Amino acid sequence: MTNKTVNNNQEGLCPTCHNKMNVVSPQHYNCPHCKQHYFEQFICPICQQSAQIIKGCGAINYICPSDGLISSSKVIFHYLPE
Repeated sequence: MTNKTVNNNQEGLCPTCHNKMNVVSPQHYNCPHCKQHYFEQFICPICQQSAQIIKGCGAINYICPSDGLISSSKVIFHYLPE
């Protein structure tokens, strides 16, 4: 099975069947259609490296070690099979 990045950049869509997945726990998803579990990663759109999520005061932001703050509309959601 190949790992794919969701092209339309919508969080929680299965990379295989593109249906909405169920959240099992933070960053862990389950696709009821494919019966597959996934781990969510956040990717910087500039350097394509892993970014970290920062939550505070109701806001969600992402930060890349090399490129700094990333807009939540630009971060790439990537799902790896577990």
